[in-house]
Amino acid sequence: MISKDFFNKGYCIIDDFLDSDVSNVILQKFKKNKNWFRVDQKREHYKIGGPFEMESKYFPDHDEIYIQTSWRAKSLENSVEWKDIFKKYFIEYLEQYFSNKVLCETTYIIKSMENDFSRVHTDDLRGEVDRVDIGLLYYICDDWKWDWGGILMIGENTKTDKMEAIIPKNNRLVLINNQRRCPHWITPVAKYAKYNRYAVASFIGCKESVDKDIT
Repeated sequence: MISKDFFNKGYCIIDDFLDSDVSNVILQKFKKNKNWFRVDQKREHYKIGGPFEMESKYFPDHDEIYIQTSWRAKSLENSVEWKDIFKKYFIEYLEQYFSNKVLCETTYIIKSMENDFSRVHTDDLRGEVDRVDIGLLYYICDDWKWDWGGILMIGENTKTDKMEAIIPKNNRLVLINNQRRCPHWITPVAKYAKYNRYAVASFIGCKESVDKDIT
Protein backbone atom coordinates (compact mmCIF):
# COMPACT_ATOMS: atom_id res chain seq x y z
CA MET A 1 0.00 0.00 0.00
CA ILE A 2 1.19 3.52 -0.82
CA SER A 3 1.97 5.29 2.45
CA LYS A 4 1.59 8.93 3.49
CA ASP A 5 5.35 9.25 3.05
CA PHE A 6 4.71 9.74 -0.67
CA PHE A 7 3.19 13.11 0.17
CA ASN A 8 5.00 13.98 3.41
CA LYS A 9 8.56 13.01 2.41
CA GLY A 10 8.14 12.91 -1.34
CA TYR A 11 8.78 9.18 -1.67
CA CYS A 12 7.71 5.88 -0.16
CA ILE A 13 8.93 2.29 -0.02
CA ILE A 14 6.74 -0.78 -0.58
CA ASP A 15 8.40 -4.10 0.21
CA ASP A 16 7.27 -7.50 -1.12
CA PHE A 17 5.40 -5.63 -3.85
CA LEU A 18 4.58 -8.62 -6.04
CA ASP A 19 3.78 -12.21 -5.20
CA SER A 20 7.07 -14.10 -5.01
CA ASP A 21 6.10 -16.34 -7.94
CA VAL A 22 5.55 -13.30 -10.16
CA SER A 23 8.72 -11.50 -9.07
CA ASN A 24 10.79 -14.65 -9.65
CA VAL A 25 9.43 -15.02 -13.20
CA ILE A 26 10.44 -11.41 -13.92
CA LEU A 27 13.90 -11.88 -12.40
CA GLN A 28 14.57 -15.00 -14.44
CA LYS A 29 13.39 -13.20 -17.58
CA PHE A 30 15.90 -10.40 -16.93
CA LYS A 31 18.71 -12.85 -16.20
CA LYS A 32 18.07 -14.81 -19.40
CA ASN A 33 17.96 -11.72 -21.59
CA LYS A 34 21.09 -11.56 -23.78
CA ASN A 35 20.45 -8.27 -25.54
CA TRP A 36 21.68 -5.38 -23.37
CA PHE A 37 22.42 -1.89 -24.70
CA ARG A 38 25.21 0.10 -23.04
CA VAL A 39 24.30 3.52 -21.62
CA ASP A 40 27.07 6.06 -20.98
CA GLN A 41 25.23 9.32 -20.55
CA LYS A 42 26.90 12.70 -19.99
CA ARG A 43 24.84 15.89 -19.93
CA GLU A 44 25.26 19.53 -18.87
CA HIS A 45 22.10 19.29 -16.78
CA TYR A 46 23.43 21.10 -13.67
CA LYS A 47 23.83 24.43 -15.46
CA ILE A 48 21.66 27.42 -14.50
CA GLY A 49 18.21 26.75 -15.87
CA GLY A 50 19.09 23.11 -16.53
CA PRO A 51 16.73 20.26 -15.55
CA PHE A 52 18.94 19.18 -12.63
CA GLU A 53 19.80 22.61 -11.26
CA MET A 54 20.00 22.30 -7.46
CA GLU A 55 19.51 24.83 -4.66
CA SER A 56 21.88 23.37 -2.07
CA LYS A 57 25.64 23.79 -1.76
CA TYR A 58 25.81 20.06 -1.10
CA PHE A 59 24.79 19.25 -4.67
CA PRO A 60 26.83 19.70 -7.89
CA ASP A 61 28.03 23.11 -9.07
CA HIS A 62 26.63 24.55 -12.29
CA ASP A 63 29.77 23.69 -14.27
CA GLU A 64 29.70 19.98 -13.39
CA ILE A 65 28.54 17.17 -15.69
CA TYR A 66 25.73 14.74 -15.01
CA ILE A 67 26.85 11.15 -15.64
CA GLN A 68 24.87 7.92 -15.68
CA THR A 69 26.11 4.48 -16.69
CA SER A 70 24.17 1.23 -16.95
CA TRP A 71 22.80 -1.36 -19.38
CA ARG A 72 19.29 -1.35 -20.88
CA ALA A 73 17.19 -4.20 -22.29
CA LYS A 74 15.60 -2.19 -25.09
CA SER A 75 14.13 -5.13 -27.01
CA LEU A 76 12.54 -6.52 -23.85
CA GLU A 77 11.21 -3.07 -22.89
CA ASN A 78 9.42 -2.85 -26.24
CA SER A 79 8.00 -6.38 -26.21
CA VAL A 80 4.26 -6.92 -25.94
CA GLU A 81 4.84 -9.43 -23.16
CA TRP A 82 6.68 -6.91 -20.97
CA LYS A 83 4.22 -4.10 -21.69
CA ASP A 84 1.38 -6.37 -20.57
CA ILE A 85 3.24 -7.30 -17.38
CA PHE A 86 3.99 -3.67 -16.57
CA LYS A 87 0.41 -2.55 -17.17
CA LYS A 88 -1.10 -5.40 -15.13
CA TYR A 89 1.16 -5.23 -12.09
CA PHE A 90 2.34 -1.62 -11.97
CA ILE A 91 0.07 0.80 -13.83
CA GLU A 92 -3.16 -0.78 -12.64
CA TYR A 93 -1.78 -0.76 -9.08
CA LEU A 94 -1.10 2.99 -9.25
CA GLU A 95 -4.53 3.69 -10.69
CA GLN A 96 -6.10 2.09 -7.61
CA TYR A 97 -4.69 4.89 -5.45
CA PHE A 98 -4.81 7.96 -7.67
CA SER A 99 -8.07 9.29 -9.04
CA ASN A 100 -6.26 10.83 -12.01
CA LYS A 101 -5.44 8.25 -14.65
CA VAL A 102 -2.00 7.65 -16.07
CA LEU A 103 -1.53 9.44 -19.39
CA CYS A 104 1.81 8.06 -20.47
CA GLU A 105 4.95 6.39 -19.23
CA THR A 106 8.52 5.74 -20.28
CA THR A 107 9.92 2.56 -18.76
CA TYR A 108 13.47 1.22 -18.73
CA ILE A 109 14.74 -2.23 -17.72
CA ILE A 110 18.19 -1.64 -16.23
CA LYS A 111 21.15 -3.84 -15.38
CA SER A 112 23.96 -2.36 -13.29
CA MET A 113 27.37 -4.00 -13.11
CA GLU A 114 30.80 -3.07 -11.76
CA ASN A 115 31.27 0.72 -11.43
CA ASP A 116 27.85 1.56 -12.90
CA PHE A 117 26.26 4.55 -11.16
CA SER A 118 24.30 7.74 -11.62
CA ARG A 119 25.01 11.21 -10.28
CA VAL A 120 22.38 13.17 -8.40
CA HIS A 121 19.33 14.20 -10.42
CA THR A 122 15.60 14.80 -10.32
CA ASP A 123 13.03 13.21 -12.62
CA ASP A 124 11.54 16.34 -14.12
CA LEU A 125 11.77 15.22 -17.72
CA ARG A 126 12.25 11.76 -19.19
CA GLY A 127 11.72 10.20 -22.60
CA GLU A 128 8.32 10.89 -24.14
CA VAL A 129 6.73 12.00 -20.87
CA ASP A 130 6.39 15.80 -20.90
CA ARG A 131 5.67 16.04 -17.19
CA VAL A 132 6.80 13.35 -14.78
CA ASP A 133 4.41 13.06 -11.82
CA ILE A 134 5.53 9.69 -10.45
CA GLY A 135 8.97 8.12 -10.55
CA LEU A 136 8.88 4.35 -10.09
CA LEU A 137 11.86 2.19 -9.15
CA TYR A 138 11.35 -1.54 -8.77
CA TYR A 139 14.29 -3.60 -7.56
CA ILE A 140 14.48 -7.22 -8.53
CA CYS A 141 17.76 -8.96 -7.86
CA ASP A 142 19.35 -11.67 -5.77
CA ASP A 143 19.94 -10.93 -2.08
CA TRP A 144 21.89 -7.68 -2.08
CA LYS A 145 24.49 -6.52 0.46
CA TRP A 146 25.02 -2.96 1.64
CA ASP A 147 28.68 -2.83 0.65
CA TRP A 148 28.01 -4.05 -2.89
CA GLY A 149 27.06 -0.46 -3.76
CA GLY A 150 24.18 0.33 -6.11
CA ILE A 151 22.48 2.08 -3.19
CA LEU A 152 19.70 4.58 -3.88
CA MET A 153 20.37 7.85 -2.05
CA ILE A 154 17.36 10.15 -1.87
CA GLY A 155 16.38 13.43 -0.21
CA GLU A 156 13.13 15.30 0.35
CA ASN A 157 14.01 18.39 -1.70
CA THR A 158 16.85 20.11 -3.57
CA LYS A 159 17.74 22.29 -0.56
CA THR A 160 18.37 19.45 1.88
CA ASP A 161 21.63 18.34 3.46
CA LYS A 162 20.10 15.03 4.57
CA MET A 163 19.73 11.91 2.45
CA GLU A 164 18.25 8.46 3.06
CA ALA A 165 20.04 5.32 1.87
CA ILE A 166 17.81 2.63 0.33
CA ILE A 167 19.27 -0.79 -0.48
CA PRO A 168 17.97 -2.46 -3.69
CA LYS A 169 16.20 -5.21 -1.79
CA ASN A 170 14.57 -7.84 -3.97
CA ASN A 171 10.90 -7.15 -4.80
CA ARG A 172 11.09 -3.60 -3.37
CA LEU A 173 9.14 -0.76 -4.99
CA VAL A 174 10.09 2.88 -4.47
CA LEU A 175 7.67 5.59 -5.61
CA ILE A 176 8.84 9.19 -5.94
CA ASN A 177 6.50 12.19 -5.97
CA ASN A 178 8.11 14.34 -8.62
CA GLN A 179 6.06 17.39 -7.75
CA ARG A 180 8.53 17.59 -4.86
CA ARG A 181 11.70 17.34 -7.02
CA CYS A 182 13.35 14.81 -4.72
CA PRO A 183 17.09 14.57 -5.56
CA HIS A 184 18.46 11.05 -5.82
CA TRP A 185 21.40 9.08 -7.18
CA ILE A 186 22.84 5.57 -7.33
CA THR A 187 26.21 4.77 -5.74
CA PRO A 188 28.72 2.81 -7.88
CA VAL A 189 28.33 -0.97 -7.90
CA ALA A 190 31.37 -2.59 -6.27
CA LYS A 191 33.65 -4.88 -8.28
CA TYR A 192 33.13 -7.65 -5.72
CA ALA A 193 29.31 -7.62 -5.96
CA LYS A 194 28.36 -11.25 -6.58
CA TYR A 195 25.36 -10.53 -8.78
CA ASN A 196 24.09 -8.01 -11.28
CA ARG A 197 21.71 -5.36 -10.00
CA TYR A 198 18.41 -5.34 -11.92
CA ALA A 199 15.81 -2.60 -11.72
CA VAL A 200 12.78 -1.23 -13.52
CA ALA A 201 12.68 2.56 -13.79
CA SER A 202 9.52 4.23 -15.00
CA PHE A 203 8.65 7.91 -15.44
CA ILE A 204 4.90 8.40 -15.34
CA GLY A 205 2.80 11.37 -16.39
CA CYS A 206 -0.78 11.82 -15.17
CA LYS A 207 -3.73 14.00 -16.16
CA GLU A 208 -3.40 16.07 -12.98
CA SER A 209 -0.85 16.68 -10.23
CA VAL A 210 -0.42 13.81 -7.77
CA ASP A 211 0.74 16.14 -5.00
CA LYS A 212 -2.43 15.61 -3.03
CA ASP A 213 -3.68 12.91 -0.73
CA ILE A 214 -4.52 9.41 -1.90
CA THR A 215 -8.14 8.80 -2.86
